Amino acid sequence: MGETPILTFGEELRRERLIRDVSLEEISAATKISVRLLTALEKSDVAKLPAPVFTRGFIRAYSRHLGLDPDEMVNAYLADVAPDKGRDAPSRKGKIRSRFFRGRRAAAGTIVVSVTGILLLLGLIARPQRRSEPVAPLVARPVESVSFKNVAVSPGPAPSIAEDVPAPQPSATPAGVTMILEFDQDSWTEVSADGSSVFSGLIRRGESRRFEAREGFRLTLGNAGGVRVTVDGRALERLGTSGQVVRNLAVPGPRLTQS
Repeated sequence: MGETPILTFGEELRRERLIRDVSLEEISAATKISVRLLTALEKSDVAKLPAPVFTRGFIRAYSRHLGLDPDEMVNAYLADVAPDKGRDAPSRKGKIRSRFFRGRRAAAGTIVVSVTGILLLLGLIARPQRRSEPVAPLVARPVESVSFKNVAVSPGPAPSIAEDVPAPQPSATPAGVTMILEFDQDSWTEVSADGSSVFSGLIRRGESRRFEAREGFRLTLGNAGGVRVTVDGRALERLGTSGQVVRNLAVPGPRLTQS
């Protein structure tokens, strides 16, 4: 078998680009280097490349875009274009190439070891743990007796379990007064309950109104003869004649008698 030929720095760049399926146009857009110069770089056409200081910058930008080591690729370029490469350049290039690929193989080996370790760890987590020892059955322990020898107990009558508890009695509600006004005719009406005004306005014939108070009412009617008054269910006499006005009349009061 023949010896594998050593690639130039440009051929190595082109091979790595093709492996990654990256176009020259993509590298040109990312690095701002023209496609013409990138082509000359891949062909190792030094005559079409600028001064070495600029070419090294192109190589570094190209390598970074592909994820390569910029220093390794610059060293490969220098080994190709060095003035004294005649007698010892092959050995130098071989040394650079071997170091470059040896570093790649070492990185690949590290990745494989890391992936293998992760897979083993996942296998241990997913694998159910074996029970190395039988689980002892639960045994009910007897409850220890408690001594109340030194506990002081306050004297007093023991509560009776069967003792009846009296049901709560509803609180007594204060007696109130209810007044109902029934209108046979229209009448202007004002009503105060326990000293506070609760209604003032005109009530039409056929309507009725109900009012409540704790103590009593004060009633003003513009047509006393057209209104029937009932207090706590008891109908009172008419408070006046038709069209008569009564003012501030106390309801219930001593003047209001049952009919």
